[in-house]
Amino acid sequence: MGANIRKHWNDPVCIQRVLFILVITLIGTFIYAAGLNIFLVPHHFLAGGVTGIAMILYYLMDIPIGLSNLVLNIPVLILSLKFMGKFYTVVTILSTVSLSLFIDLTAFMADWCVISNPLVAAISGGVVLGAALGLLYRYNSNSGGLDVIGAVIKKFYNLEIGYVVFAMYINATVSSRIVIGFAQRKAAFIVSDKPLEVADTILRNIHHGATLLYGQGGFSGKDKKIVFAIVDLTQVTKLRHFIEDIDPHAFLFIMNTTDVIGRGFTSPLTPKLPGTTRYTFGADGKMTPTRSWSWEMEQESHK
Repeated sequence: MGANIRKHWNDPVCIQRVLFILVITLIGTFIYAAGLNIFLVPHHFLAGGVTGIAMILYYLMDIPIGLSNLVLNIPVLILSLKFMGKFYTVVTILSTVSLSLFIDLTAFMADWCVISNPLVAAISGGVVLGAALGLLYRYNSNSGGLDVIGAVIKKFYNLEIGYVVFAMYINATVSSRIVIGFAQRKAAFIVSDKPLEVADTILRNIHHGATLLYGQGGFSGKDKKIVFAIVDLTQVTKLRHFIEDIDPHAFLFIMNTTDVIGRGFTSPLTPKLPGTTRYTFGADGKMTPTRSWSWEMEQESHK
């Protein structure tokens, strides 16, 4: 495209095209900067690429994100000039400078804290930043940083920028999974008027341990037993159905968890567990509640 612009520089259509790209660059970088400060910075989230590194420096040392982004992009601009030509480099300089400037000029937006829920903020930020980048890519602009590296890869290896970004995402995801493990576990907390029966069902039907935590109702002031259990992802639906059958009014919330270590997850269950005052094991390994424990659960169901 740079060669065509040099060749037809006096053509009004060509001039309009260049001005259009410059305007789109300003609009796209402003949307990106505003989205970053409104949705990501208040929750200490990170953007991708060089801007993400600049955000880390801001969180750790309070260096303005825009200033760091501008300095960190200097090697990228040199790379652009060497491999992508003068026009692309001019657009990259404009986008890098405007993005850095807009990030610092809109830094006050981080104090607005428009969305307090981190999950909603992450989704909203991803949508806004993705839309801004899509606008820039559509009209042959960029935001500097990894966009330039992606363009260089596309030029020499015929790979689309989207594929490069997708490969980076897969790389990060797999690395993360190798560190924290591929198996997904869920931590379940159940507040019920029948906590003993819920715990018994988890033990005997889902075959995972259950812990009774002692709490107190904030409104009623009544003492409560809260059932805590770790289950596999595939057992969540089964757990929900069991709880609905036992106590339709129970309160259940489930959280993602990692690094679950212990018997039944990272080490095998012993062939035969010793009996307790609550449960005994038959020769076939079947768990059976003792009479006293059955009586307690029966009393609970009549409360």
